[in-house]
Amino acid sequence: MHAELAAETLLTLWETAHGQPAGTRDEAMLLVAFAEPERPRTLGERNARLMELHTRLFGRELELLSHCPACGTAAQFAADCESLAAQMRPSLANAAPHRLTAEGHVIEFRLPDSRDIAIAYGESGEEDFAHRLLDLCVLTCTREGNNVRARELPAPVLDALSQRMETLDPGARVSFALDCPQCATSWPAPLDIGEVVWQKLRAAAERVLLDIDVLARAYGWTEREVLRLHPLRRAAYLQMVTA
Repeated sequence: MHAELAAETLLTLWETAHGQPAGTRDEAMLLVAFAEPERPRTLGERNARLMELHTRLFGRELELLSHCPACGTAAQFAADCESLAAQMRPSLANAAPHRLTAEGHVIEFRLPDSRDIAIAYGESGEEDFAHRLLDLCVLTCTREGNNVRARELPAPVLDALSQRMETLDPGARVSFALDCPQCATSWPAPLDIGEVVWQKLRAAAERVLLDIDVLARAYGWTEREVLRLHPLRRAAYLQMVTA
């Protein structure tokens, strides 16, 4: 990728995503990065696409860090974005409605998608997010012929529904099984790939903006002139300015 194009892409993505809540930020980054028409996508599809975005911007290797919940020991590990993306596609791509029978309840539902997440965040806030998401994704629910509200389902039925959704959309929730090298405690380390991409994108964009500021002050160059410099040449000028 040309140096100017790479830097422009970083800044455009940063401008698009900056200030947006997590519920809409991920989708905003994807729409700009891949120039795709807006459409609902399951959470697994979205996570897979975010993995592809990480590969495009920062490479396929994902370096991660977690801490043992028992003794606090740091556990460093790595993952491959391309391999993960291939595993995140839903097994039944949005073939709604799906059907589940559990403890006398008959439930027709669809998989949560990116629009559902945005609506649930926007209308209810985090405290009622799960209930609002259920209301959006459970199409019908009956028990012995009587309608039942999704948020009134008993815990075992909700667990069965959650497990079925995870089976249908395996990339919706990403976590890694880790073992502590010190005390042998095992724990799941969740991964929010959207947050990882955003933090790296923000840091990279801020570095580019700092480079532009320093070189513009030193040489009177415009933003476009700075961005057109090859990263190696830009670094050399920055080194001379700050020497």
